[in-house]
Amino acid sequence: MKLFANITSILFHPLLMVTYGMILALSFTYLAIYPLSMKLVIAGGAFISTAVMPGFFILLFVKSGAAGDLELTDRKERFVPYFIFIVSIGACFYLMLKLMMPVWILVLLGATAISLLIGMAINIFWKISAHLMGIGGLIGAIMGICRLHQQNPYWAFILLFIIAGLVGTSRIFLGRHTPMQVYAGFILGFFCTFTASILSYIYLFI
Repeated sequence: MKLFANITSILFHPLLMVTYGMILALSFTYLAIYPLSMKLVIAGGAFISTAVMPGFFILLFVKSGAAGDLELTDRKERFVPYFIFIVSIGACFYLMLKLMMPVWILVLLGATAISLLIGMAINIFWKISAHLMGIGGLIGAIMGICRLHQQNPYWAFILLFIIAGLVGTSRIFLGRHTPMQVYAGFILGFFCTFTASILSYIYLFI
């Protein structure tokens, strides 16, 4: 069970959520018409800017002794990693802007940065689950974009909520978070991206 919980935590690490979201957008929205070379540039750019680069700097942060472990178990050690991830989201936003990606992609990246800022502020006083912020943000974005495109892939929603449940259970089982920290992380991530997607819909309508 512990092995499964660790694998689940790695597969759905917060640093991977933007990349997963971009791959889904390039596969199941009108962005699917892009040529493969363009898709690789977009997805690869998202992966490098929001997973590889922040992961590298966070690793250096831990190796320098500023944090006890890669899980950042102590909430007091999470401020700098949060900041690094926010900067990486900004870099991804700039890249997607240069690639002339649609407004809703940019809005969702902005919402991700906002959720991280809120999470960073909350973390000063109380530990919140970054893993659940990530998967909650992904689900909120998908549900919002499906609403935007008048789609209802209920099978995908069921699967995503099962995954979110597994991630949350894994974090609790591993002793990284309490149930309330897990619920709070999911609600924060979901609310920010879902609200942003609705706002992007209003922008397009206007």
